[in-house]
Parts: sequence; C-alpha cells; structure tokens
Amino acid sequence: MKTNALITFLCWLATAYFAVAQTDTLQAVPDTLPVSASSRQDTLLLPGDVIRLSGDSLDAPVDYGATDSMVLDNDEKKIYLYGNAFVNYTDISLKAGFIVFDWENNLVYAEGIPDSTGTMEGIPEFNQGDQVFNAQRMRYNFKTGKGIVYDVTTQQNDVIVHGAKTKFISAEKKDTTSNDIFFSENALFTTCTAEHPHFGIRSRKQKVVPNKLVIVGPSQLEIMDVPTPIWLPFGFFPINKQTRSTGLLFPSDYEYSNQWGFGLRDVGWFFPLGEHVNLALRSDIYLKGTWGINASSDYRKRYKYAGNLRLGFDSRKVENLSTADFTRTKSLSLTWSHRQESGAHPSARFGGSINIQTNNYQNRVYNDAANVLNAQLSSNMSFDKSWPGKPYSLSASFNHTQNRLTRSVSINFPDFRFLTQSLYPFKRKERVGEERWYETIVLRYTGEARNRFESSDTTLFTQKTLDDAKFGAKHDVSASTSFKVLKYFNLNPNVSYREVWQWRSIDKNFNPAPVLKADTVYSSDSTQFQVTYDTLAYGSQLIDTLMGFRSFREFSASLSLNTRVFGTLNFGKGFLRSFRHELRPSISLVFSPNYLNPSLGYFDEVQRDSRNPALVDRYSIFDGGIFGSPPQSGQQMALSYSLNNIFQAKVQSKRDTIARKIKLIDNLVMGGNYNFAADSLKFSPVSVSTTARFFKGATTMGFFALLDPYIKDATGRRINVFAWDDRKQVLRFESASLRFNTDLTVGKIRAMFQGKEEAVVEDVRNREQQQQIQAEEEDFLSLFENFSISHNIDFSWQTGTDGKTRFEVGSNSLNCRGNVQLTKNWAISVGNFGYDFKNQGLSYPSFGFTRDLHCWVMDFSWQPQRGTYSFNIRVKPGTLEFIKIPYQRNNADASAVF
Repeated sequence: MKTNALITFLCWLATAYFAVAQTDTLQAVPDTLPVSASSRQDTLLLPGDVIRLSGDSLDAPVDYGATDSMVLDNDEKKIYLYGNAFVNYTDISLKAGFIVFDWENNLVYAEGIPDSTGTMEGIPEFNQGDQVFNAQRMRYNFKTGKGIVYDVTTQQNDVIVHGAKTKFISAEKKDTTSNDIFFSENALFTTCTAEHPHFGIRSRKQKVVPNKLVIVGPSQLEIMDVPTPIWLPFGFFPINKQTRSTGLLFPSDYEYSNQWGFGLRDVGWFFPLGEHVNLALRSDIYLKGTWGINASSDYRKRYKYAGNLRLGFDSRKVENLSTADFTRTKSLSLTWSHRQESGAHPSARFGGSINIQTNNYQNRVYNDAANVLNAQLSSNMSFDKSWPGKPYSLSASFNHTQNRLTRSVSINFPDFRFLTQSLYPFKRKERVGEERWYETIVLRYTGEARNRFESSDTTLFTQKTLDDAKFGAKHDVSASTSFKVLKYFNLNPNVSYREVWQWRSIDKNFNPAPVLKADTVYSSDSTQFQVTYDTLAYGSQLIDTLMGFRSFREFSASLSLNTRVFGTLNFGKGFLRSFRHELRPSISLVFSPNYLNPSLGYFDEVQRDSRNPALVDRYSIFDGGIFGSPPQSGQQMALSYSLNNIFQAKVQSKRDTIARKIKLIDNLVMGGNYNFAADSLKFSPVSVSTTARFFKGATTMGFFALLDPYIKDATGRRINVFAWDDRKQVLRFESASLRFNTDLTVGKIRAMFQGKEEAVVEDVRNREQQQQIQAEEEDFLSLFENFSISHNIDFSWQTGTDGKTRFEVGSNSLNCRGNVQLTKNWAISVGNFGYDFKNQGLSYPSFGFTRDLHCWVMDFSWQPQRGTYSFNIRVKPGTLEFIKIPYQRNNADASAVF
C-alpha cells in the first residue's frame, strides 16, 4: 500500500513538472544514447512516447516546502506543510506558519501557528507581482485565480487597507487588459503606517483595483477607533502615482468668515491633457458671494522644454457694517515660467518667467509674509535667435516691472533687438607680420524697437492703457579700439552715434489763469460760512501730445588714457605683514555737439509765471519718450578724470602658518570733469564713492558723497562763483549717504567663531573636553541652519539752501526669518520677524510651528500685525490629505486694514 502511494505521488510530481500551458500532450525528447530492444520493456518513458495530461492540470510547476515537517495525505490528495512553509507558483508566492495544499482541487489554505504563549506566528504573506498583503488566514485557487482572506492588511501605494474579509480575483494572464480586483467587507482604509491605525475611513463594502482606484460605498471617518459624525455617501480615490487620471481635487482648507460665510479653498478638478500637459482647475467658494478661480497647468517634454502656467481671478464681496452696503473688489494674477532644455535647439532659445498681478492680488488672497511683503514684481520672457557662422543675432522679449506700494506697472512688449558681434572691418584675412593698430578697430551695431504700456494695476487691462502706449525705435553704432602707449598706458579712442525714432512728441502751452485753492470758514454756530481763496501758482503749463514721426540724433567722440600703479609696504613682524595700494587713474576727452541749438528743434521754451513773461522753462519735445530725450548740457568738450583706489593687506595670526590676503576697501573712486566749451560752471561736481566688506563678508558698506567747487544762490541753483572765493573751501559739501547691509547665516556665524584665537591646550583631557564643547556649539548652531538675520541701516547728509547740513536716518530695520528644528517632531518657523527702528514698529511679523503626529501634522501660523491666523490638524500629504480640522481667521475678518 505504501509503495503504491509513493508511486502515485511521484507520478503526480512528474505530471506537474512537465505540464505545459495551452497543450495536453508532451513529446519525449530522445536521449543521446540509443536504447536497445531488450531494455525497452523496463523503460517508463521512451523516445516518441506521448504523455496525456489532464485538461484541469496547472500550466506551470508548483514549488513548495517547509522547515518543520511535511505530511502527505494521498487519500485526500493534500499535503500539510508545517513551519516556515512556502508555496510558489508562477509569479505567486505564499509564506505561512501552516499551509495545506490540495492538489486535486488546486487550492491552498494558509494560517499562522500559535507559539508556546499562544501568540500567532507565521502570519500568511501573499505576493503576486507587485501585490503584497498579510492576513490571519486565507484560501486561494491556483486555477481560477480567486481567493478569500480574513483580517487582511494590504497596501496600495500610500493607502493601507485593513479588511475583515476580502475576496480577490487575479488578472487573467491571457487578457492583458484585465486587473487584479479586491472586494472587502467591513474594511478600514488609511495612510497611517502604524499596526493599529490612528485614523481611517470605515466602510461596509469596498472595491480596490490595485495601482488604480479605491471605490467605497457609504463610509464614516474614524479617529483613534472613535466614529465621527462625518459620513461620505460614496467615494473613489485614485491611488496610482505613476499615471495621470481625471479626478476631484479636495479642498485644501475649510473656512468660516463673518464677512464671507462658510467656504472651501482650492476645491476643483484635475485633467490630464495628453501625454505632456496637466490642467488643474481650482476655486474658492464662500456662501456670501465671495469667490475665486485659478487654472494651473504643468507641461513637460523630455529633452525639449518644461514649464508651468497659472491664471487666477478673485472676486471679494465685503459688507460695510455701518451702511449695510456691499463692495466688490476684483483682482487678477498671471504667472508663467518656461524653460527650454539646453540641447533642444542649436541656435534658438525661448524661456523666462512672467508674474503680473492687478489690484494687489497676492496681498488680498494670501496672508504669508512672502506674498504680503513682496513689493516688487518683475517679468522677463525672451526669444533669442542666432545664425551659425553669421555675426548677428535677434531677440524678442517681454518684460515688466510692478511696484505693489505705488501700484504702478510698466510693460515692454514687444521689444525687438538686433545686434551684431564685434566686427573688424580693417583686419587682413591673411596677416603677415605684426598686427597694425587700425586692424584692432571694432564696429558694433544695435537696433531696437520697443512698445511700452504704463498704468496703475487697477487700470492695466483697459482701453486707456492701450491709448497711452508708447512706441519707438533706436539705432546705436559705435567704433572703438585700444592699444598701448609708452608701454604702460592704454589709449582707447571711441566714436558713437545714436538715432531715435518716436511717433509721439509733446508741446507745452502756458495758461495765465491763476491756480487757486478754496477754503471754507464756518461761524461758531455753523450757520454762516465764508469762502476764501489762496493762490498756489500764477498760471499753469498745459501739455499736449502730438502724434507723428519725430526723430533726434546724438553723437559723441572720446579719447581715454588709463594705467595702473602699485605701491606696497612690507612689515617683517606682527599681525600686519604687508599693505598694498593699487591706483587706477583714468582721463578722457569727450566731445558732443550742442543739442540746444534751435535749428535742431529738439528743445522749446514755455512761460512759467504770468507776472514775469521773461521767466521761462526749457523742455524737450521728446520728454517722456520711450528712449529718453537728448541731453540739455549744451556743447561738451570735457576733460573727465577718475581715480580708483584699491587697498589690500596680508595678515598672519599666531595660529596661521601662511599669511592671508584680505580686502580693506574694494573701490574708492573719485571723479568729475571740466568742460572747455561751457561759458560758465566749467567744473562739474566731484563724486566720491566706495564699498567695503567686514566680518568675513557678513557686512557690506557703501558710501557716496558729492562735492561742488561752486556755491548756490538762495533758490538752490549753482552760480559761477567758486567756493574758495566765497568761503575759502576748495570743494563745498553738497550731500552724502552711508549704507550698511548685514546678512548673517549659520555658515558665517561659524566662520566668525572659528576665526577667534584659541588657547593652546597641552593636556590631552582638556583638548578632548574642548573638542566636545566645540561639537556641542556646532550642534546648537545647526538648529538654525535655515535661519538668517539681516540688518539694514542708511544715513544721509544734505546741504540746504541756507547752507546748513541736515542729517537723516533713511532706514534702520532688523529682520529674521528661517526654520528651527527643535526636536524630531517639533519645528518652529519664522516667516518674517523684524523691527523698524525708525518708525518704531514691527515689520509684519509671521510665526508658526509644526508638530509631527506620525500620520497627522499639527501646524499653526500667526500674523499678529495683520490680525490673521490659522490652526490645522491634518493628515500628512497623500491620498487622504483632504482630511483635516481647520480653524482660522482670514484677512476679511481681521482688525488690520490692508
């Protein structure tokens, strides 16, 4: 009996091993040795024999085993595997403490085994392709690909499903379009990785398509096993992070405002538009009529380009509590960033960024310091084209500047520019001998056409902005060369010509009517009043804009000479080892014609005061033009001079082996000019400027001063009287400014600490203690790795018409920002914290903190000056990140006025 059972088992193994998919026969392969007829009757399998397989047999071998024991039940046709049991079939792998394999019905049962303490060990682990789940017990049919598992835990990307009972159906191998499907009862799905989840969505029925979608019926949110009153009638959640699909974008915030009512922020829908483009439509909706919408699109084509586009519109309805009226404020935002890959095109490039907003959009919609304090917006988008082998290139650009404080906007579009490279017209193609001086003459040409729009951010997209647009063109041609003179001097001749075309000019007329200011004076009982008038001006100047082509031309020629002179002082000992002074003198002779010549028609005069017809103002008909206007300096035959001083030193401390080079003063520049062609005021004011850096570059100092050899009259105009003749001063002090900018980071702080002198420690124990203290200091400073402190202060001195010099502090502010990671789970953020010492007030402080709660995050942000705050307990970013508990006050309900 035992022999028959053994033979049956071996035959079954052979059948399973030689089974082939989609066939019921197997041809025996001939052996390399011939078989004799006498031995044929004793051979089980001969060449040419055909094995008949059952249609119910598996299409691949089954591999199984166990480390403890394996029991074969031939009557029941089952195999019992104990201890680290496993069964492998195609891409299916099953591990468990106990497995029963029913080979007749192609079924496998698996469950854990209790240890001596009763704890279950060897919980079944099922793997099929990229699908992995654990269960307390399970049953699976190899033939049908269906199974049932109990108390299962499976993960689909970041979603973890805990099911009491789950039925799964494997995808058919013959059908490439089919998918694995899981049907669960009484299941909880969550993104919490804890063995006992901290939260989840509980539903009676669920369907999971791995790597695609989770579909649930009526479900309820549970937090720490406590059901909440939050119900969902149904839900579906995409769980494939590698593919894009259309779906709902859950709101980022749930708000309540006294002004706006209950609202949702950033709720919308996602659309994948083809292979390279995404589109997300989001909206802010409030019950009292405030709403906003924005569309954002990301696009990318590998090795070609990438970018993102965002268009936002906001409409705010605010109630006036005193009058019960409503006001509506609309604002618009457009941001676009485009980047072309370096190898996308050999001779053309397109890219840049655009950031345009109307009616203070970012300050109305957001509360964070980065958006509120960003007072300057700018854009620059350009297309550049060059021609290989050709000495010229073309560019077309869009650029704009916008000041949020003054609400002014300036846009240049389109802006075309054509320019040539350096051209050497006199250079010989085949040079023989040394290069001649005229061969170094360089010609350059630049042509530009520009259209400019200027307006406020509230009237940007109106007809008036189009009507006031300015457009023009200019041509710049220059020729220059450079060569040595007397071995140590550089001589640089230069000639330049500019021609400007404009289609707008101005004409000023005088209106003799006085400009009056009315003032109403009431009696004590307010029953009578009297109107008085104050004369502000005796006449006014009216400006008319004339359409039509007008042009002006500028010409200048210069000859400059410069050299470099070095002086060094060496010291043998001490901290200061050497001192070096580099002087860069430069003189130049500049000629330009008299643009005030009436025959040119560039300038005109208009009366200033009706009491004195001879009192006139000179103006250029091109004032306000897109490329400026001609200079009003008259004829120039000026000798300009400039002295640039650079001071450096070498220092060596006791702990240094090599002297270090440091910069004392980067540039100390003094310059001015003398105009031979002027009939008076031949000397120009003398300017002095310098920059220096201190504390290893942490502080930058800038200084500028203006000194005048002439005096001023009572009206503040320069007159042709030397200060030496009037007050025995070679140069009269006019104005000066001094600016200090300090920017400290952790790296700079550490550099300062490391630059201090350290005591020599001879004892080994003391040296180790010193290293430990230094390591602790570095660990403390590492908390402020992303923290920066900046201080800006500037002073100014100005001489008035009375000859007295007045001192003023222009600005004096201290600002901090950054993040401090206190512990692994606690972090403090400072969006901005500053104090304006001049105005004696805080400069929009913004604080916050974050607490990591495993699968949750608690965060708080507060802007005390604006009166806004937000508090959130939310699920970490992922499929279920829409689950959150928000509480906040927005800018509509804040006490601050913005």
